[in-house]
Parts: sequence; structure tokens; C-alpha cells
Amino acid sequence: MHRRDERGFTIMELLVAMAFLGIVLVSLTDLFIGLRQINYEANSYTIATQVAHQLMEKYRNTAYGSITTGTTDVTSSALSAYPQLRTPRSATTTVSYITATGASSASDVGLKQVDVGVSYTSRTGTKNVQFRTWISNRGINR
Repeated sequence: MHRRDERGFTIMELLVAMAFLGIVLVSLTDLFIGLRQINYEANSYTIATQVAHQLMEKYRNTAYGSITTGTTDVTSSALSAYPQLRTPRSATTTVSYITATGASSASDVGLKQVDVGVSYTSRTGTKNVQFRTWISNRGINR
């Protein structure tokens, strides 16, 4: 009987193991790159949502008579603390009176609509976050 010396691997076993390891490493690298991009997109969306929420809270905590109608660009004041949001980016607020049938003027209704919008650029295009609320002259902040 011949006895084979089986200490170690054959060249073929090493090649197969290296090929398998290479495929696994490339797949894991692609997975981590994809996860990093998803995390960046989620972070940008979270920041935009927080900025829009902060702007909305500013209006909710302002007296009704102090809220002026019109559109205001608040990009520099609202987004300056968040350089990680890609440009072009913008933040705007629009305040308008709600009109009702039978009212002599829009201001007689006593209701203002506040729209807040934050837009930013992601790798897939422009993203928008928009909130809307109504503020009454009979509310808690009058």
C-alpha cells in the first residue's frame, strides 16, 4: 500500500479558495458602498425634515398678528448650519390668508396657511420636504 502525504493544500484548492474569497470581498465592498450611500441619503432627508419642522415651529410659536403674509427665502439662515446638504438647496416659507365664502375680506376669516419647503440635491436628483399648517387668530398663540 502506498501512503500519501496529505500535509497542506493542492494548488487547485488554493486557487478555488482564493477565487471564492475574491468574490466574497467584492460583494461585501459593493454592499458597504451601497449602505454608505443609503445612509447619506437618509441623513440628508432627516436634516431637511428637521429644518422644515424648526421653521414650522417658529410660526406656531409666533403671535397671529405678527405673522406677515408672503413668501420668504430663508435659505441662508435656515441651512447655513448644515453644509452637508448638497447645493443647490433652498428653504422657503409662504404665508397666506385662507379665504372663505361670505367673508368681506380674507383677513376676516382669521386663518393663515403656512407652507414650509426645503429642497436639496441628492445623487439621484432634487428632493423636497414640504410641511403645511394653519394658524388661527383664536388659537393659543393669539
